[in-house]
Amino acid sequence: MGVGTMTADVATFFKSDLGVLVGKVILVAVMAVVARCVERVLTRMTREGLEKADVPNASIFVNVVRGTVWIIALLMILQPVFGVAPNALITSLGAASIAVSLGLQTTISNLVGGLTLMVTKTIKPGDYITVNGITGQVTDVSWRDTTVRDRLGNAVVVPNSQLNSSAITKIAVRQANMTSLDVTLKAGYDVADACAKIREAADKALGRTADPASATRVVCTATGSDGTKVSVYFDVDPSVTFQAATDAVVRALEGASYLA
Repeated sequence: MGVGTMTADVATFFKSDLGVLVGKVILVAVMAVVARCVERVLTRMTREGLEKADVPNASIFVNVVRGTVWIIALLMILQPVFGVAPNALITSLGAASIAVSLGLQTTISNLVGGLTLMVTKTIKPGDYITVNGITGQVTDVSWRDTTVRDRLGNAVVVPNSQLNSSAITKIAVRQANMTSLDVTLKAGYDVADACAKIREAADKALGRTADPASATRVVCTATGSDGTKVSVYFDVDPSVTFQAATDAVVRALEGASYLA
């Protein structure tokens, strides 16, 4: 079989229905590979650009870039694969934009809210905040919501639109790492001596989980016939939950002769 015959056979195959289908599948596969490569390059460039521009590096920017790349890739294969002109599709979407915007009102509000939070640097990953009774560290801001991890280890997901319409309190790192425990000293017991023993016991119980930059504080809050009430304040590493730290201190103080 000559080269000319083989070329003719290939041309005939791709003119057939099966050949057209195979050609479309190949085109889609090639476009997907190209889009994936472009997405990875642009994602890396976006992260590097955000770092140089001192803009919070959150997944919302990366997600917007990824979404744009895949939308462009889809528009490029609409005509050759599905026989739909991109202009016609865009025109149709424009006519239905009102209905679409109403159906996606919450999603659009969250997307705009997330972009606003990042561009204005209201919050960024790593910040400690309190919002709507939730206190914790911001771990990520996506196109739809913001993830806040509290000191119990729970990941709380807050819609971006709520963050834009609620009062947000930024907390200093030291305050965010601080927890407390209330105890009562026996009436008549030497307060200074008891406070020193509580501090020593707490430091020993916390060990390396305590924040070395902040010492344990014991503060007297009230006194009465039943004894003196004190609050023990201690700072712990962000990787340790308040519940675990408090439990360790309570166990260390259990049975102490100076406690009521």
